[in-house]
Amino acid sequence: MNKAVIRTSWIDNLRSFLTVLVVAHHSSLAYTTFAKFDKTNYMSSTAPVVDNSRWIVMDIFEGFNDIFFMSLMFLISGLFFYRGIAKKGKRKFLSDRLLRLGLPFVIVVTLIMPLAYYPSFYLAEQRTSFAAFIHDFIFHQHWPAGPLWFIWTLLAFNLLAAIIPLHYFTSAHTALMKLAQKPFGFLSFFFVLAALAYAPLSLKVGQYTWTAIGPFAFQVNRILLYFLFFLFGSFFGTSDWEDQFFTGTKMLNQSAARWVVLSIVCFFIFGFYAGLSQDLVKTGKMDRETADFIFSLLFVGSCIASSLAFVAVFRKRINASGKWWKSLSANAYGIYLVHYIFVTWIQFSLLSLPVPVIVKFAVVFLGALLLSWLIIEQFRKTVWVNRLIG
Repeated sequence: MNKAVIRTSWIDNLRSFLTVLVVAHHSSLAYTTFAKFDKTNYMSSTAPVVDNSRWIVMDIFEGFNDIFFMSLMFLISGLFFYRGIAKKGKRKFLSDRLLRLGLPFVIVVTLIMPLAYYPSFYLAEQRTSFAAFIHDFIFHQHWPAGPLWFIWTLLAFNLLAAIIPLHYFTSAHTALMKLAQKPFGFLSFFFVLAALAYAPLSLKVGQYTWTAIGPFAFQVNRILLYFLFFLFGSFFGTSDWEDQFFTGTKMLNQSAARWVVLSIVCFFIFGFYAGLSQDLVKTGKMDRETADFIFSLLFVGSCIASSLAFVAVFRKRINASGKWWKSLSANAYGIYLVHYIFVTWIQFSLLSLPVPVIVKFAVVFLGALLLSWLIIEQFRKTVWVNRLIG
């Protein structure tokens, strides 16, 4: 019984922490040195609000998060797929997914996302007409969903995975657990699959290419990588998997500090190469395709290393279930849904304030997190809301 409690606690803690990291990530985007605001088409900007105050530390923070945290969120989400569908049956499971993911997506994209992007419209047009903004938002900006791309994509992954016969998940689980007996073999297998999912698409469409049909947006070159992480989570989640990774001399039972160091080293190598490759291409010492291929491999390596580092740290060090963790876990989904409106409006309100970047970032991050947390806590007192997002 204790083992089940610990397992649930650390996974809930990690999932909740990643939600907090999402809020921090979006809070930092206004202050990166590469941030730009396009007044002719504000959806082409790097963020809805861009401040003149910049700090390269925000670049590093944003870059580190961007490499791994969405992949890890999909993996964690996948952990609950098999047991959910096996327990409820396919029809009931999918109807629950449509309700829990689809309905909040529609509500938030319709009611909250327009308000979150209103500061962008004002900064671009220097006018306050809400009717003009809504017309522009839907017909010219094509109804952006912001962070809600993750919600509809996760729903799509659930629908796609439901097509796969359940016995394939148990067979894949057995094969992966056997492979886990040889950590290097497991990591090599995971790396090769991830590289195949990521590199060819990246070479074809570019490293940071998004596409959208209305609010249904996704990052093209990463979509297969995200689905792979979701499937791996689904394969792990068919049965107990922790003993294969966290006991004896198993790879994730090694010192958590080693995994942290490895993730930092991999990210440093990736970041160093990202800068170096630009110079190599400009001087003709390396062609663009080769540079992008190596970039993709280093990206995948850093993604896997950081993901496993966070899994190891939370499983070994952050597996308690205290009051604040329980509250954060209960409200994390709701925080993810609504935080963007607070991020953009607080960033907008601080534009002319002459204070250091770290102060602005802290105000945006803490303000958006706490306001989202408090509001969702109140909303969840309504029974149907709690059933939907609790």
